[in-house]
Amino acid sequence: MKNIKVLAKIFADLRTGEDIRRLMLELFTQSELNTLSKRWQILNLLNQKMKQRDIAAQLQVSLCKVTRGSKILKKTNTIVKKYLDGDKANDNNIQKNTK
Repeated sequence: MKNIKVLAKIFADLRTGEDIRRLMLELFTQSELNTLSKRWQILNLLNQKMKQRDIAAQLQVSLCKVTRGSKILKKTNTIVKKYLDGDKANDNNIQKNTK
């Protein structure tokens, strides 16, 4: 877990989203980035109250992956939930800027 703490500090020290994006591209394989992106998409769709089975079918992932996301969102005070709820108003801007 020491390495996770080090990485968290590095991410926290970065000043811009572009720097974070560049670091992610350097650290992660394309497959890892795709997995991370899909996980965030699952969480977004769950937060929009889409049914788990529909998400699994739409994204072509196992229902287990979707259920894992659902468990995260059911917990109170998670950072994921905070960002998803805070980003609802800016969702279109976020999607445009990340393409």
